Amino acid sequence: MQNGSTDIEFSRPDNRDNIQFIPGTNESLTPMVCVLTTSMDDLPPDIFTKTERLNGAIAIHFFAAIYFFTILAYICSEYFLPSVECICEDLHLSEDVAAATFMATATSMPEFFTNTISTLVVDSDMGLGTIMGSMLFNTLGVAALVGLLTKSHVQLEWWPLTRDSVIVLITTSALVGCLWDDRVYWYESAVFVIMYVLYFLVMFQNDRMKRIAVDLIETRWNLCTRMQPAVSDEFIEHKSCRKYSIAVLGEAINTTLDVPAGEKEISRNSDSITESIQSTSNRMQLFRISTTSWFSVFWWFYTWPFRILIRGTVPNPRSFRKLYPLTFFMCIVWIGGTSYVVFWMMTIIGNTFDVPETVMGLTFLAFGGCMPEAVSAITVIRKGNGAMGVSNSLGANSLAILFSLGLPWFIRNMAEGGATTGAYVEINSYGMQYSVLAMFVAVAILYVVLYLAKYTLRKLVGLTLAVGYFIIVAFMILVELDVLFPSGNIC
Repeated sequence: MQNGSTDIEFSRPDNRDNIQFIPGTNESLTPMVCVLTTSMDDLPPDIFTKTERLNGAIAIHFFAAIYFFTILAYICSEYFLPSVECICEDLHLSEDVAAATFMATATSMPEFFTNTISTLVVDSDMGLGTIMGSMLFNTLGVAALVGLLTKSHVQLEWWPLTRDSVIVLITTSALVGCLWDDRVYWYESAVFVIMYVLYFLVMFQNDRMKRIAVDLIETRWNLCTRMQPAVSDEFIEHKSCRKYSIAVLGEAINTTLDVPAGEKEISRNSDSITESIQSTSNRMQLFRISTTSWFSVFWWFYTWPFRILIRGTVPNPRSFRKLYPLTFFMCIVWIGGTSYVVFWMMTIIGNTFDVPETVMGLTFLAFGGCMPEAVSAITVIRKGNGAMGVSNSLGANSLAILFSLGLPWFIRNMAEGGATTGAYVEINSYGMQYSVLAMFVAVAILYVVLYLAKYTLRKLVGLTLAVGYFIIVAFMILVELDVLFPSGNIC
């Protein structure tokens, strides 16, 4: 600077997750100062220094993150989902309504706790990044896996795909409107909660909406010949569980443990599903090693520590059905604690390599949280039911926005006074608005590609969707790193 003023030089920190600007006063002529804050300030300190982590100790954190991801998938599939199934049975809910409401909410619990910790505990945007990454995987990643790994063409049903695409576009539009000014006000978070309730009401009317859509489109436009589903409506509507069904989870467990083919058969009714999963669990004995393959031996030793802890603290709803309320509560405790450890490990890894927390959420946390969906998608391909996973993956995105994002934001705003104080949640992510807008492109790519392919998934279609997936992931990361659409902030 000239004219007698003092030259002021600002350094640009590598990690720009949370930056606060403290303006100076006119009297003191104090310049604006950038104060950098990270989630590490609100989390327990690591026993290793950054130098020690760079010299190899970071491998321990990677292993811990992967291990706790495994615990998260295990507790959800083996205990939490069966307890929610018991709740649905006692409430006498039909299976399609249960799948679209309570089951879908249950499978969203890991993302919900991640964003709850991010919003209420450490004031970070990693939870938002995680949910955005999970949404992108559910939109393009699942369909890409089905198309690339299937040996035969997979015919999709047009109605669930169209219905969920429209709902995702509506919820994503609401998210764009809330994030555009980098603040989520109390009334905006309240809108998400209201939309969550409306989502339930809409899903309760699914059969009526389908009849109307079939009358308007299939009957009047005579499109039945190219939109005929390969899987029966009854199976898709009554056995789907949004992200993954209990039947699919049972199949995934059978595949992992190398259970003989005779024991892998899972029937289409609820009782036989329970019995099949129970027989699988019995084979996974705590004190008897399965020697069917080297992987089963490794898996036994790998999972034994957390299996014995969970067995001792969480009653199995398949063996002690009357205790399912206790199972539900203890699963919440386990999921919350496990999500906290995963969040802690991801924060340390990101801090070590100077990676913004939103990028960690978009990549590692999102990939780890989507492992159950990936395994389930691959499993249903082998059973010839790939259409089920693809047709219902989009529905998980709506719950990710309305439940996993909206509810924690609403709780925080209400805790800070709500309307009386004009409370809001500050979003410090660079360019997250553009990442949310990219979700519109992802949904458009999915629907247009499948429409041109006559709602049929094959390897070329899967490859096209995979390319679109990686392009959008790269775009989101570059925006978060301030490479594309730079913010212009001096920090």
